[in-house]
Amino acid sequence: GASAGADAAPSARARAVASKTWRRRDAPRVATPEAFVMDPSRREVERERACVVGERVVRVSVVCQEGCYPHKEYHVNQDCYVVAERQELVYADGGGVHACGEASHGRGVCGELLLGVFDGHGKRGEDCAQIASGYFTGTLIGETSETEALDASYARAFEKVNEEVCEIMGEDASFSGSTAITALFDADGTVRVGNVGDSRCVVGIRVANDELPLNRHTKTWNVLDLTHDQTCFRADERARMKAQAESPMMFATIGMVLGETPSHEEFGDGEPGSDEEYCDDPPRVFMSGYRFPGCAFTRSIGDTVGKALGVSATPEMSTHDLNASPTTQCVVIASDGVFEFMSSGETMAIAERHYLEGGEGASERAAEEIVQAAYTRWQEQDERADDVTAIVAFIYPSDEVTIHPSNDVVATIQLNDVSKIMGAMTVS
Repeated sequence: GASAGADAAPSARARAVASKTWRRRDAPRVATPEAFVMDPSRREVERERACVVGERVVRVSVVCQEGCYPHKEYHVNQDCYVVAERQELVYADGGGVHACGEASHGRGVCGELLLGVFDGHGKRGEDCAQIASGYFTGTLIGETSETEALDASYARAFEKVNEEVCEIMGEDASFSGSTAITALFDADGTVRVGNVGDSRCVVGIRVANDELPLNRHTKTWNVLDLTHDQTCFRADERARMKAQAESPMMFATIGMVLGETPSHEEFGDGEPGSDEEYCDDPPRVFMSGYRFPGCAFTRSIGDTVGKALGVSATPEMSTHDLNASPTTQCVVIASDGVFEFMSSGETMAIAERHYLEGGEGASERAAEEIVQAAYTRWQEQDERADDVTAIVAFIYPSDEVTIHPSNDVVATIQLNDVSKIMGAMTVS
């Protein structure tokens, strides 16, 4: 007989598989750029919005800028992003029993705010990033239940999205994929971060008035990376990949593969700010005896050939407690187009200045300047510029802001405090 679900409407995934359609950006009018410059017409901007998150208000903006590849025809931005508020994060509880023994029923929310960046790579990278970003929120909702810890369902959402991308794209995902980094804010003050790839999540935490920040770029903020770039520089990731690989594999630079330099695995640590981080020939993973796939990252969505070599879609998870760090004032999530030539400290120094200046649209101005600064570094350091995406979220206690009906937020920080801070920033 027919299965019970035979007459049911096809799922969104099934429709996507059948139709092979999803959001795509229009190609540029000119095949190759006439000059190495940033084109503002190839930019997407998420205007500043105010989101109530428990006892806080988060003002968030996004700037997603297409890169410039003078020797590549019709390059299209491969970065995508997600901003989803509480009303978009509601899940229907399917029933069950809580760990405490009480029955589960009704509806719940995964969180108050979800922010994410997806950075595609490979020939079909834009498609992979568009599908991953488009599916992530719904997948997280579908995986969440009151009967299971959120951390588990949150992590599983990345793996499920990977399955969706691989199924929809088929062979086109062999050498194409996307990073995925998301931050999920809950009403209790916990920020959960899941990361697959080399995008980055960074927070700015205001120090006490009699303290100095631990980095040389910011004036009032300590800078904390909530993620650790997942690249082949990391010895722990190389060890994991060797243990999980299903096919013979090797780690090497392009120079090693071409026989120009001796083979070894003394790559350095590639830590942010180190000489290795900015090297021209980073270590990659290859199938033994071949010159592919050459993934410099160790985790990703898609990249089915890389998956056989230990490239994983399982995210590294971290949390940041806003109650334990009540002076946290900013969260920045950005693609590696920002961090290729800029440190976390340099990036947060830009955000800090706009936070202190305040006013309507402060987070948007910060995101715009971060993107512009990153693009300028590409112009100074390279012959091309990667796609660059920055999400800037400014955090205020709810009693320090006024939310207008238009959803605008106005900070009401005392003038004396701002004067004191700006005075401390003055360099003699």
